[in-house]
Amino acid sequence: MIATKKHLPAFARLKGSCDVVAVCDVSQDVARKIAGEYGIPNAYADLPTMLAEQKPDLVDICTPPKTHADVALKSIAGGAHVLIEKPMAMDVDECDRIIRAAEERGRKICVAHSDLFYPSFRKMRALVESGSIGEFMGMRIFLSTPVDYITSKPDHWAHKLPGGVIGETGPHVVYMTLAFLRPVREVHVVASKRLDYAWSPYEDYRIELVGDKAVSSITCVYTTDQWAAQVEVWGTRGILKADLELMYVTRSRRTSLRPAHVGASGFAEAWQVVRDTLGTGVKVLGRRFERTHDVLIAEFVRSIVEGKGSPVTADEGREAVRVMNLIAGQLKGREAAPAR
Repeated sequence: MIATKKHLPAFARLKGSCDVVAVCDVSQDVARKIAGEYGIPNAYADLPTMLAEQKPDLVDICTPPKTHADVALKSIAGGAHVLIEKPMAMDVDECDRIIRAAEERGRKICVAHSDLFYPSFRKMRALVESGSIGEFMGMRIFLSTPVDYITSKPDHWAHKLPGGVIGETGPHVVYMTLAFLRPVREVHVVASKRLDYAWSPYEDYRIELVGDKAVSSITCVYTTDQWAAQVEVWGTRGILKADLELMYVTRSRRTSLRPAHVGASGFAEAWQVVRDTLGTGVKVLGRRFERTHDVLIAEFVRSIVEGKGSPVTADEGREAVRVMNLIAGQLKGREAAPAR
């Protein structure tokens, strides 16, 4: 899904500056099918053969996480830069092996932390960095993923990840936290089993990521039929709220509870929502709207061509994996602990 719905369309928009010369899958039939659908001239079922014959500048890794390290190491050894879907790898040791190999061969790594490239998230990040809300003091993230996306599917590979489905979507909330709060010193997790799916360990997660001076409070739910991705950041002089799907950001300052002040702040926030939502709609209708993977992939290709830094570095990918391992470790310990 991630390759056909996100990555390949993004590369297609770079036609001329970057050409997809081959697709590789463990199933030759699948590889040939996708190659035919996207006009890709070569299809392989063996990675070393593809690397030897095509000698690609870039290999885009859209496979399940447990294969990331092996595919990345082989690709780097074959002379390619690598784009790796999140999470970068299964653990920090695998990340370090990838980083060492890339440094030895002078290759670039980019980790597909795609949610960092939502226009609303980038705007929020820029406002925080500019001091618009004063000193950063904390944040909250709410993520809702429909049950039928992963949770209700017994054979989905995400259920085999440490902690269950949180291993697939959890990296998003972790790397969004790390954009503001780094390093994470402590992790606290509460997980609840809410649905009758034997293959799913939990469907409701509450996570606290604690830094030196701030905390990120995260809620990830997989119990509804709703999509939602919202981020709230507060500072000493204001609060920012972003909806990553409607693409709006609001900045509020409610320093008084006087009716006139509350009313004025409410109107100001409503206007910001309308303004940003209309702006997104105009871009979509005018076919000028860039999706997160479009921006990420275009920036990584540009970094290779122009010799610039990766838009999401290997160190960022490694830190997100480290924090996810802490979360998974707490969940594993919770499962092992006796009930009281």
